[in-house]
Amino acid sequence: MKDTLAGRLAFLISKLGLTQQEFARRIQYTQAYICMVLNGAKTKPGHRFITAVCREFNVNPEWLKGGREPVFSIPGVPLPPERAELLARIFMLPDDKQAIIRDIVDAYWARAVSGNSGQVTANSEKKAGADRRRKK
Repeated sequence: MKDTLAGRLAFLISKLGLTQQEFARRIQYTQAYICMVLNGAKTKPGHRFITAVCREFNVNPEWLKGGREPVFSIPGVPLPPERAELLARIFMLPDDKQAIIRDIVDAYWARAVSGNSGQVTANSEKKAGADRRRKK
């Protein structure tokens, strides 16, 4: 399935949990165009298409064009594939959901830096989030 661009695109859409319509909207292409790529009618989409997919979903262009792993990548940041995928999925979330994750990470980070055992309470998570919002 992942031997062709169409197969890799189908895999990506499925992995991201998106419909073809949502995927198309996110990269500012029509659903009809996505269908042409998926059905093999459009075997070599242009550079703009590849760039749009890679930028929007943090996809490795070498994987999308030719199947070379990893699937996800963050430009300029060398990460193991599983971490790149995790970050890519976080970046796809709406801003308010990303803020929740940031608050949780901030709380854990504050505990780790302070030498605490890493136990995080609901109050420390709320405090870290409130502190971050005040800094804005």
